[in-house]
Amino acid sequence: MSQLTIFPRPSASKPSSRFKTPLWWLMLVMSLAVVAYGTRYFIFPTTDRHFSLHLCPLRLHIAGGIGALLAGPWQFLEKLRNRALNLHRWFGRFYLLSVALGSIAGLAMASVSSEGLPTHLGFGILAVFWFFTGLQAYRAIRRGEIPSHRQWMIRNFALSLAAVTLRTYMPLMLLALHWSFHVSYTIVSWLCWLPNLLIAEWMIHRESIRAHRSQA
Repeated sequence: MSQLTIFPRPSASKPSSRFKTPLWWLMLVMSLAVVAYGTRYFIFPTTDRHFSLHLCPLRLHIAGGIGALLAGPWQFLEKLRNRALNLHRWFGRFYLLSVALGSIAGLAMASVSSEGLPTHLGFGILAVFWFFTGLQAYRAIRRGEIPSHRQWMIRNFALSLAAVTLRTYMPLMLLALHWSFHVSYTIVSWLCWLPNLLIAEWMIHRESIRAHRSQA
């Protein structure tokens, strides 16, 4: 894989540059926290009766998500990409294979999600978009279209981070807002990824505007 960055390259004078490193570390720490949480499904027997009925696709989905969250943040480090391009490419291959595994198994899990049609659709569309954006990123880099590849990867990792946002929103809904599990799970099946994707589109649009201005 070739060049990839989640943020446009700001000059030292741009205010956004001061937030780049802290945001990257926040993304990494939260991703690792979810990875640590996910490993329990491979170490301890699940006590959730619903998940226990679908343990194989669940574990495949979690394995794909873990791989994506472990490899994804490093793909957005310019220094790593510039100094070790081959490592960046191998990380990218591992990342996209993880996305393929996680999204296909995720679609299977969406079809048996516990709260009916709303969650079937919410998680199902997420799985389809997750696979599709990864496939488009792969096709773009195979054609040598680096800007397009970067844009599709921004979208794709925003969807990978649905694993993080889901586990952020659910406790807030259940413990802080005291919503029922049915209401919380139904809402989060859409809320965990739609805002992420909208933010990704805003970032891509902002980068396009800056690139256009720099060429003017």
